[in-house]
Amino acid sequence: MVSVEKCKSIKEKNMKQTNDKKRKPAKFSIGFTLVELLVVISIIGVLAAVALPNLLGARERARDSKNKNALIQLKNALRLHYNDYQIYPASSGGAILGCGDYATPGTTACATNLETTGTNGTTYMKDLPDSFVYLQTDTGDGYELYSVLENGSDAEIAASATRCGIAVPVANAYYTCE
Repeated sequence: MVSVEKCKSIKEKNMKQTNDKKRKPAKFSIGFTLVELLVVISIIGVLAAVALPNLLGARERARDSKNKNALIQLKNALRLHYNDYQIYPASSGGAILGCGDYATPGTTACATNLETTGTNGTTYMKDLPDSFVYLQTDTGDGYELYSVLENGSDAEIAASATRCGIAVPVANAYYTCE
């Protein structure tokens, strides 16, 4: 027969072994699992795919905005010229023939600026836009002015052509007219 003391001793021994198992430190691995890394990389890839086209388009839109503002400034300069001469400058091959001597300003093409020279010479615009096409209309009482934009999906392209009454607009061209 098993004595009571022996049973208690066996029970205490089993309890001690159980407590020792609980106290053993668990093995922890330092770092990330392959699955965790793949999930993070895929999330970064999706975010980059969504953000990158918008960032690239922002530069095009900025250059287009600069071109449109330059055309508006040129429009104001042309209006000042009209106020002085009661006629918009002549055009030749898309260039403005509004520079030269104050008495006869329509004889010289304006290469970098819109100004007349001489005693009463006037600077209407110090720096002309880099790329534009100018056409005098209505025998000097109007004009068409446009610049081709990089962003063909700009909503103002179609609206500007309609506003100026352009039947067959140049592709991606933003128009201003008088």
